[in-house]
Order: sequence, then C-alpha cells, then structure tokens
Amino acid sequence: MTKVDGIATGVPRRTAVACGVVLAGAAAGCARYGGPAAPPTDAPAVENAGLVLGEASAVPVGGGAVFKEQKIVVTQPAKGEFKGFSAVCTHQGCVVADVADGTINCGCHGSKFGIEDGAVATGPATQPLPAQEVSVTADGKITTGPAQEAPQTTDPETTEPPPEEQTTEAPPPEGLAATGDIPVGGGKVFESEQVVITQPTEGEFKCFSAVCTHQGCTVATVTGGTINCPCHGSTFAIADGSVATGPASSALESRNVKVDGDQISLA
Repeated sequence: MTKVDGIATGVPRRTAVACGVVLAGAAAGCARYGGPAAPPTDAPAVENAGLVLGEASAVPVGGGAVFKEQKIVVTQPAKGEFKGFSAVCTHQGCVVADVADGTINCGCHGSKFGIEDGAVATGPATQPLPAQEVSVTADGKITTGPAQEAPQTTDPETTEPPPEEQTTEAPPPEGLAATGDIPVGGGKVFESEQVVITQPTEGEFKCFSAVCTHQGCTVATVTGGTINCPCHGSTFAIADGSVATGPASSALESRNVKVDGDQISLA
C-alpha cells in the first residue's frame, strides 16, 4: 500500500497474492491490472471473405508470411495448421516486417508476437495481434474467411435437372492501362490496385507492389528513374524494384503483368 497526497493507492499485498492463486476462470479479472490481455480465441468476421492471399506453400511450417497489401500475416505453427492475424502492430500501428524464429516481428520498435496465437512475446506492445480467419482451398490457395462449403448436388431420381442456360461470351476485360500511358524511363502508380507499372526501356514493362517496404506507405510518384515513397523518402529502381535510397532495406515485391496489343493487365 502506497500514499499519494495522503490518499492510499495500489493493491494490498494480501489482495495481490490472492489474485495470483485464483482459479483459471477468474484470470481475466487479474489481466486488467497491468498484464497483457489474453489473445482472442475466435477470429472476427473478415471483410472481403474469399480474397486470395497467396499460395499455402509460401507459408513454411514453424514460420509464416506477411501479406502487406492486405495487412494480414498467415502462420503455420504445425504442419497443415494455418493461423491468420492482423499485420498491424498493436504498439503504434506499423505493419509487421517478417516471421522468423517462431515469432511475428515488427521492425519499428522490436515488438514480437507468437505464431500460434498472436500473443505478445516481446514488448513494447502489450496487446496481442487480432486474429483474422483464413482457410486453404482444395487447390492450395490461402483465402480470407472460412472454408467454402462444397456445392450440394441434386438427386436425379427426385429432382429434374434445371434447363440449360443460354450464355454469351463476355467481352474481354479492359486492361489496367494502355501502353501509351506508361512513359519510357518512368512509370505510373495505380493506387486502388496497389501496384506501380514502369517501362525501363521501350517495350519493356515491369510491375511492382506500390506498398513501401519500410513502413507500409503507398508510393506516390515515378520520377528521375525511381519509384518514390513520400513518407520517409525511400526510393526504388524502376528496372527491378531494388532499393535506391533508404530507409527501406528491402526491394518492392514484383508483380506479373501481360501486354495484349496496347493493353496492360495484371497476370
């Protein structure tokens, strides 16, 4: 028991000891006196359920992968067991950098979180990463939300098959950009698609993630032969996305594009 301006504050030692030995069912009541909250047991509903994040093979057993554009990190604590969490660090909102040595790691201030449940392993963060529901499809894709149920089949003895529908071929989708929109030696940022397309030499088109690898900002411009992030000044080469100027230390992730006539689209 301590006193501040004559007023007693704090928890008596007897009370603190009693709290320490209380049954597990009351442990949550003790957590609010300074300890980090227990990680949530149920994943919240995910917006854009069914969104493909990537290949399950890209998530190693005992490790994980950070999908920075979707701000989701997927781990595989044990073979075939995939867990999803928010990739936004609960300390100051940075996007976590990587998954290594059994923890999810934030590059801003060194916070680490367990790959099994997102719980804080190393501060300064005090709250776990929120869970994000993910699932793996039959063809090995990681998607947001719960697993999709197999479509029900009809019993031919009791249900007549539906009449065949007359379908017409849909017109080919319009490309992301025309080749004339991308200047030689420059490029263009497509903010809504979170990609940047460049043309290092005439007829050579490259595509990269528009998410800066430093702290997750969206790059703003392509000038002077570099892709430029306005947040902290990082720049990246238009030819291969490599770092030209820090503080970023990792290259922009490459994306596949295809050119059909004068139209450029994501592959």
